Amino acid sequence: MNLKSEMESLDAIKCPKLVEFEGIPMLNEMVENWNLISGFQARPDDLLLCNYPKAGTTWIQEIVDMVQHRGDAQKCAWAPIYERSLYIELFPPKPIPSGESQVRH
Repeated sequence: MNLKSEMESLDAIKCPKLVEFEGIPMLNEMVENWNLISGFQARPDDLLLCNYPKAGTTWIQEIVDMVQHRGDAQKCAWAPIYERSLYIELFPPKPIPSGESQVRH
């Protein structure tokens, strides 16, 4: 492969579009879902990790998962980290009705 064809193949890789939202550059998907994100209510047993992008997010997720499973690597290996630790800003959770409200309906 020559340099020209390598450069052309790189042109196909697109950076995600950032839009300014309240003075902060954000992914368009985050802005579109902001009403769900801003209304997120954590439950008492939820654990939220918050950090800057590219600041060791995956590393922290893996460590927290290991702590939660008392260092048992087998229990942590059941799924890839992106399935064990979700990004609410990209894929906001849908409201889950309480068990009590499900019984009433």
